[in-house]
Amino acid sequence: ETSMSKIVGLVGLSTDEVAGMRDSVLELSGATAKAPAELSDALFVVTSAGLRGGDAMSALESAAKASTAGLGETADIARSVAGAMNAYGPATLDAAKATDVIVATARAGNFETSQFAAAIGRVLPFAKQAGSSIEDMGGAVALLTRTNGDAAQSVTQVAALFRAFVVPTEEAKKALGVS
Repeated sequence: ETSMSKIVGLVGLSTDEVAGMRDSVLELSGATAKAPAELSDALFVVTSAGLRGGDAMSALESAAKASTAGLGETADIARSVAGAMNAYGPATLDAAKATDVIVATARAGNFETSQFAAAIGRVLPFAKQAGSSIEDMGGAVALLTRTNGDAAQSVTQVAALFRAFVVPTEEAKKALGVS
């Protein structure tokens, strides 16, 4: 109830819309064995990130399933999924695809999944701007973590690489022959 109230009060969704979501959260709780409070907290995360309606519920469902499979906390995964959907656009990247990439990155890499879930938001905007697919971004992070075992550090390194393409230094512009 607290998270649902926060969705009304802080996110600004109507009481009727939240009531419909409450029913969906209870159904999802039964299907995933996740506590309604945990799911409601994750729903607050995705709605705070700007997802609405079906997109919000899809992100919540995907995050809950990934969490049930051992990927990490539902709210952390939901934050990652919502961030990816926002960076690439829900029309380009839906919740299921975003979750699949996050899971594939976790399987290919060597890191605590909670680290990656907490850090992915730092790289997504630069990856998108640099023209990288989310799959390529995930692959780069996974590859780096195989040597350093640290998702947060790897995300920072990949973000720096993408940032260099998006906002090249004067030295990089000279090296690339760009003015």
